[in-house]
Amino acid sequence: MGAHQRLRHRLALIAVVGSVVGSGTRALSTTSFIPIPEIIADPNEGNTFGFLGVFLFLDDKDDIKYMLAPDIQYNKTKGVFPNLRLSGYPSPTRRYSVIIGKSTTRDEDYELEFSGRGYWDGRAFLSGSFVRERDSTERFFGFGNESPESAESNYTESNTVAEVTPGVWILPRTNLTYRMLIRRTSLQNGQVTSVPSIFALHPAAVNRSPEPGLYWAHRAAITYDSRDDIDVPSRGALAVTYVEAADRHLGSSTSFVKFGSEWRDFIPLRQDNPVLALRLLADYVSGESDTPFWEQSQLGGRRTLRGFGSQRFVDFNRSLGSAELRTRVWQHPLFGVKAELEVAPFTEAGQVFHHVLDSPVSDLHFVYGVGFRAVVRPQIVGFVDIGRSVEGTDVFTGINYPF
Repeated sequence: MGAHQRLRHRLALIAVVGSVVGSGTRALSTTSFIPIPEIIADPNEGNTFGFLGVFLFLDDKDDIKYMLAPDIQYNKTKGVFPNLRLSGYPSPTRRYSVIIGKSTTRDEDYELEFSGRGYWDGRAFLSGSFVRERDSTERFFGFGNESPESAESNYTESNTVAEVTPGVWILPRTNLTYRMLIRRTSLQNGQVTSVPSIFALHPAAVNRSPEPGLYWAHRAAITYDSRDDIDVPSRGALAVTYVEAADRHLGSSTSFVKFGSEWRDFIPLRQDNPVLALRLLADYVSGESDTPFWEQSQLGGRRTLRGFGSQRFVDFNRSLGSAELRTRVWQHPLFGVKAELEVAPFTEAGQVFHHVLDSPVSDLHFVYGVGFRAVVRPQIVGFVDIGRSVEGTDVFTGINYPF
């Protein structure tokens, strides 16, 4: 059944918790517990039912220092899937998170992330992560901007990714970063029996590149950042230009060069409410025909072109423009923190294309929709975005703003 014949949706009742972090010297004084039922409906995964318990550990100023959020889910495809999440905010400039999850079938998720912004008297910062995940409901529709919806296929993707990113501020609003990333990706048959396997429907896409693929990539970037806040910005701009490379002579399965730019602008209206958020990006990949599809540019999903499913369009290059009006419609103390609700109508346009010199705006896909965001300043945003395209309606949920 095509997406134009059905409502693609994902409805999740999630906890959005977090608040201002203070210095690490104050003792914890309060613990709160929030029970949350989980109801998720997604044609990729099937119906999911679960229960999430959120424990908030507050200090004597009601600032959240730790969040512990275990849950257990069940659906027909993945089976029983327990997860454990821990987030910590030891200081205003440092944070970390740990996620551990394993289903009774094939899927799993192990993540460790850390970031610190207070090194070298505030002039240097460092972030790092390690992720091991396996998802048996991934989709691939073929290459190109006109890949048909009828070419939908399913596969299991196993990823192991480690990265570290040091950076230094060279001017008050400009920094340089270097990122080293090691990634190993392998494919297997998926667990969604109602969709053909990628190995049967798109064998050329699998056979054209080494698999499993191992990549050791290096990225250098220069960033201008005048935003008033990293997580919940209400004014300022962010501009990033980068170049990234991997080479088979240095141990990667194939060679490629990636480069591109992204610009975001946040324009406050009527005393910071609403905020007009704008984004433009262009990403390019220069590589041989054996560059695997998972290293090429993609559009679709909860971060890009939010009216199409994940990885709906794949090719070497992509362009995207987004605009949304983030309007606060409600705010009230809730579970000891100051909670806010935003409504954000949005529109997006984007395309993928094969050659660097191809026009990035000649055959755009358009989407529109509305987002609902629960915000706890200054760090936490949970969203439900409903997007509409020519292929139907998608509903996405997640943490942090889409951009």
